[in-house]
Amino acid sequence: MKVQLFATLRRFGREFEVEGNSLEEVLKNLADRLGEEFYREVFDENGSVRNDRIITVDGRNIKDERPKLKEGSVIAIFPPIAGG
Repeated sequence: MKVQLFATLRRFGREFEVEGNSLEEVLKNLADRLGEEFYREVFDENGSVRNDRIITVDGRNIKDERPKLKEGSVIAIFPPIAGG
């Protein structure tokens, strides 16, 4: 899978190729590569994907539905967005 990071998450890099069969597995594998700080950016204290992140799979927000990953899927992660 391809994982793309945006905004303040770009400090970890822009784009990564990561193996995994589920969204959680892909993100945990990426966290293994990028370290504890990235893990805390994406997972909450219970090990679930954080609700305050915008995560899309092939352009579909996972809050609306949890699309199945397929070969070539693109996962995009955005931090919380605030402003005025």
